[in-house]
Amino acid sequence: MRAATEPLIRRWLGFELNILRRLKFSTIAIPFAGSPDLDWYLKFWGKQVYSNDICKWAAAMSRAYVENRNILLSEEDVAMLMNEAAAPHGQPGFQLIDDRLSEADAIWLSNLRPAIGKLHTPYRQALAVSHALRVGEYALSFQPHTSHLRRPLSDVFLQFWRSQRQVFDNGKDNRSFNLDASYFLRQVSADVMFARFPGPRGLLSRHPWREILANGNPEEWKYMLRRQRGRLGDAVLSKQHYQELIATFLVEARRVGRWAISHTDDGFMTLAEMTDIIRRFRKIDTIYHKDFSEVIGGHNTYLLITR
Repeated sequence: MRAATEPLIRRWLGFELNILRRLKFSTIAIPFAGSPDLDWYLKFWGKQVYSNDICKWAAAMSRAYVENRNILLSEEDVAMLMNEAAAPHGQPGFQLIDDRLSEADAIWLSNLRPAIGKLHTPYRQALAVSHALRVGEYALSFQPHTSHLRRPLSDVFLQFWRSQRQVFDNGKDNRSFNLDASYFLRQVSADVMFARFPGPRGLLSRHPWREILANGNPEEWKYMLRRQRGRLGDAVLSKQHYQELIATFLVEARRVGRWAISHTDDGFMTLAEMTDIIRRFRKIDTIYHKDFSEVIGGHNTYLLITR
């Protein structure tokens, strides 16, 4: 449940931002963005941000809040979305994707996705997808014994729309990409790369309902898993294979001037092993450490800064 991890997410984000503020740079490339919280704050600080993720749901969120300068969903847009979502003719397609959803919630989300496609600009669509993702997380956060506490999903969507993160123009050409991480780095020129590598389970650690909600095509998830074979984001069984994938990626990353690499000591790969890989390509200037073990789900976390 997202609420249970919010304290950890906020503290983790604060740690990384505190270190990045100390570096001198104008542009930053983020090849594995996930939810673009760090990206948004860097934009707020006036940096030019190139945000990328192989998943369309993450790229949509980045498009909504990092690339987007001033486009907002209007009241008419939201009214159309809510009318379409509440239509009784839908099929519970999302229940087949994630059986934790009730039939009513699955129909609501299944109706909402094609309605999002009717919005007139990519930024409005991205904002609507972002709100829909939060609604999905809300619906999935309840257990059977707490389901009586939940609110109608239309009310929840409206709340997220009204309280959404600020959309603003920082005067820079910030961009959102939906590419393989190595190919992304070939498309941009940046002073710094910030990377938080996918774990050994790769894309399998992410729930497919987000990706299917973002692109509307259930088969796209299977295709994306096949496409990432042999790259970071593929599921691996051995530590050696995982290290090889990181090293292959860092060959491409040499085109970026400086690296800031986040590493969590979760028991799969140690800090020493991560530093050994990085030192094949760059000298490590500083290693920052934060102990999150006192927080539920937390571990020792490091940020490695290269020269």
